[in-house]
Amino acid sequence: MADFVVRIPRVSVAISEAELVDLLVADGAPVTEGEPLFVIATDKVESEILAGGTGVVRWSGSIGTVYEIGEEIGKIEATG
Repeated sequence: MADFVVRIPRVSVAISEAELVDLLVADGAPVTEGEPLFVIATDKVESEILAGGTGVVRWSGSIGTVYEIGEEIGKIEATG
């Protein structure tokens, strides 16, 4: 299995960036695809983003930082 790159998703066609407001899974912790992974804010609307893969989370993004849509903020390292 390959690693899954975690990126800031496009939640609306009208936005070009989003703030990372919360990490729901700690760095180094396991996550299963479909579980809540992180929260972003756009135009004062918060969206909970689900994990797109299963494995161990490794964050490179920081809470409170504004990122462009599609920018990498971490990865889910495949296990097994």
